[in-house]
Amino acid sequence: MSLPLSEDKPHRSASNSCKKVHDEMVTCYKQSKCFAEYGYTFRQCLHSKDGAVVGDDCIVLRKAYAQCRRNLTNPAFRQMGNPYSA
Repeated sequence: MSLPLSEDKPHRSASNSCKKVHDEMVTCYKQSKCFAEYGYTFRQCLHSKDGAVVGDDCIVLRKAYAQCRRNLTNPAFRQMGNPYSA
């Protein structure tokens, strides 16, 4: 038996989703100097580790997103909840 999905009940989506962190990370990279001023591709900026070009906030968000994705496969976080998905 599956739960019915409806637009007025957003709590039916997975609680361990990393979508919020992902969206914040994408926005940060698109507003960074690397993407906006220097004209690099999003992928090039994503792989850059230079905080002066990309911004330290973007690097922190990238690491948080990676940790969130790793926690999705961790059995302990399946029961307790993923702290990075809040």
